Amino acid sequence: MADTLTNPMHVEVISPDGAIYKDDGVEMVVARAEDGEFAVMKRHLPLAAALEMCVVRVKKADKEERIAVFGGFLETKNSKVNVIAPLAELAENIDVARAQAAKKRAEERLARHEEDLDVERARLALLRAITRLKATNSL
Repeated sequence: MADTLTNPMHVEVISPDGAIYKDDGVEMVVARAEDGEFAVMKRHLPLAAALEMCVVRVKKADKEERIAVFGGFLETKNSKVNVIAPLAELAENIDVARAQAAKKRAEERLARHEEDLDVERARLALLRAITRLKATNSL
C-alpha cells in the first residue's frame, strides 16, 4: 500500500463471520476503550486497545461510516487498523425498528425489578440496542 495523502490508512473490521468492512484511504478511526474515546490517524504509534461496546467511526474524505461493535480489540501498526470483534454490524444493515423494540423491552424488564430478573443480561441487551441506535443516528 502506497503511503500517500490519497491513501493514508487501511482499515478492516473482522467478526467471526469474516470481514464486514474493509477500506483503504481512511483518514481517521474513532473508537471507545474502557478509559475513553480515542482516534487513530495515519502514522499512529502501534496500539492495541480493548474496546467497549461502541460505535466505531471510520472517516474518509467527506463521509463517515459507522459500525456497531460489541466489544473486541483495535490494533494499529504501520498505518493499518484492525478491529476484531465478537459481533459487528454496519449501520446500514441495522434494523432500526427492531433495535428500538429491543431497547424498549430491556428498559421495561429493568424497570420491573423482578426478583428472578437477570439484571446483567437485561443491562447488556439495553446496551446492545443503544449501540445499534447510535450507529444509525437514531438515538
